[in-house]
Amino acid sequence: MKVFAPYLISLFDYAAYQEIDIHALEEVLANQNIDLNHLPEMINAEEYLVIFNKIIEVIDSDYYGLNFGCYLNLQALGLVLEISLNTSSIEQGVFILQNFLKSKFPLVSISIIKDKETYSLLLDSSVENPKSKRHLLDMVLSIIYRELKLMLPNTLVPNIKLPYINDKPYHELLNTTVVYDRNYLIVLPVEVLKTEINKNKIKEIELLLPKFIALLSENKKGEKVFSNQIRNMTLNMCSPEIPNFEQVLKQFPYSKRTMQRKLMDEGMSFRRIVNTIKKELSNYLINEKHLKTKDVAFILGYSESSAYLHAVKSWKIKHS
Repeated sequence: MKVFAPYLISLFDYAAYQEIDIHALEEVLANQNIDLNHLPEMINAEEYLVIFNKIIEVIDSDYYGLNFGCYLNLQALGLVLEISLNTSSIEQGVFILQNFLKSKFPLVSISIIKDKETYSLLLDSSVENPKSKRHLLDMVLSIIYRELKLMLPNTLVPNIKLPYINDKPYHELLNTTVVYDRNYLIVLPVEVLKTEINKNKIKEIELLLPKFIALLSENKKGEKVFSNQIRNMTLNMCSPEIPNFEQVLKQFPYSKRTMQRKLMDEGMSFRRIVNTIKKELSNYLINEKHLKTKDVAFILGYSESSAYLHAVKSWKIKHS
């Protein structure tokens, strides 16, 4: 069984945010001379699972898979864009997702369950270890749920069913309600089969994705180490809405107070980081995409143009 090689690189990148010794992870690989910068397109799934399970041991959290899936969100935006270019149908989009998992990440599969009222996606994994299986399913669940939400019109919101009593972490990160069930299910009303992909939302992703990638690839010389980590994590989690402080906090092994103190030590704050991201996105959309003010305000998550213009004014004052 093979998995897409960049997913192994993502594991190493995420481990770095958890202050996990990367060299210790490399030592558990069968091929310790593996060059992460020159991997073949596909690697053995066993290699991936070795690292995945080692991180589970170190982090020791029931929600590692859920958090990691949210970290992979920027990559998921690219997949949503690819799907939209190949079909306008939600049902066909789900079929593409199924095939994607089969070819790129066969550790998790999607089956379709249909009845008179619902169209459900059943997630399952061939991995036998219960802890590993849970984290793998949580990871893929968070990605698939967000992708479906982007593809669907705002009036159709997917529901989640999970075999866990505590649904708070899922609600906080995915902004959804969770119902108890024995299986991993994403449930949609059956009318979704007649629904087209939300092209307006896809258009936002098409506009913003290149800028997100460019921001992540920037080599900011002299950048403070921790604040840059927070910035990059925030960019990775954009969907394309920018995550809040509590959502980003869950991705690091620190308390709220510790994270705020570490940022203050570098003369930074989470709000300042987010405002800098919004400013760069705003300049990009206004100057390069020539959009109207109300369109930029909407894309950046402002309820009114006046709120966006007030933010622009404050950015200019702070940098004047």
